[in-house]
Amino acid sequence: MKQCNLKYSAKKPILFLLFIHLLSYCVPSVNEPSPAILLALVSPTFTVNTSFQLPDSNQTTCYDAAGGTRSCTGSGEDGSYLNTPAPYNLTITDAGETITETSSGLIWTRCIAGRVWDGSTCVGGSNLTLQWPSAMAYCTQLTTANRRWRLPSTREANLLPDYNLTSLPLLSTVFFPTAPTIQFWTSTPGVNADNYYAYSTNGSTSILAETTTLGVRCVSDPIPPSPDFTDQGDGTVVESGSGLIIKKCAIGQTDDASCTGTPTALTWQQAIDACEGLNFASRTNWRLPSVREGYHLIDATWAAGFSQNLPIGIFPNGFLSSNFWTGTSVGQAGQTSNAYYISVSNITTADKGTTIRARCVANP
Repeated sequence: MKQCNLKYSAKKPILFLLFIHLLSYCVPSVNEPSPAILLALVSPTFTVNTSFQLPDSNQTTCYDAAGGTRSCTGSGEDGSYLNTPAPYNLTITDAGETITETSSGLIWTRCIAGRVWDGSTCVGGSNLTLQWPSAMAYCTQLTTANRRWRLPSTREANLLPDYNLTSLPLLSTVFFPTAPTIQFWTSTPGVNADNYYAYSTNGSTSILAETTTLGVRCVSDPIPPSPDFTDQGDGTVVESGSGLIIKKCAIGQTDDASCTGTPTALTWQQAIDACEGLNFASRTNWRLPSVREGYHLIDATWAAGFSQNLPIGIFPNGFLSSNFWTGTSVGQAGQTSNAYYISVSNITTADKGTTIRARCVANP
């Protein structure tokens, strides 16, 4: 790769996007700051949202193991738990330029990079796809609705999809007209250098090289709190940001201080039944987490590197259950026999007959 001798000036913001774009093709010299350092110099600081509530996945239709629709009553899957932990509620803000999800408090650009709001829809030549450094710079320099913007983290990106929709993208066209079915960048770094998380409009995530060109949708206002766990001393753990109670040991492990043993590999329906039938720590309201809850509990930044997505000091022997089912079905036609599961640091899907681990949660 070619060595570049580029000069950066924070006093010329119009040129900054071009500078970062060019810098992404270059190997910085020993005396030149990296793109990450430059971005840190100009990126605004956002405060943590102390009134954050984790929104529901919004799934209200239930599907059995074969993918057929069924009554949600007593099914134990995601669709039977409405507005849990809090409602998923989108509202149009800033004269139509932005969309706010009220439980999380996050504000999203209504149009993706390359398009603008004209008062009735998103217009523009085409959807802009960028490499990761340019995507970071794009959001940092954006002035839509006179707000400060940033590239969302992978945990923030998981708060946007509407998992009740039956076609892609998982975004309502009422709120996000012309939304394409593509992958988007997040700000969250992967385990390897120059790799970052991307999210897809089908609700899944992946890790890609920063030179990949992906779509960009920016987010504003306070950031969600990081996972924060308190051991209750009774085999359960409370996560403060969501209020969820988590069973410390996975299904199949011995409920001792070390969570001895190997978690049981279960089909999706078996996992639902195991949590729904659990009587533990004087609680009987156990269930599988939704895809939104499951991903909110983990920290993707370090999970990919340590093969354990929950802190080992709180969840001993947890690496054995870093792949775990959620109660959320895939809602798209022809795919309802699949469900979402957390695969260490990513959201992915599998046939409901696949055997994966189960970790149960409960409402306060």
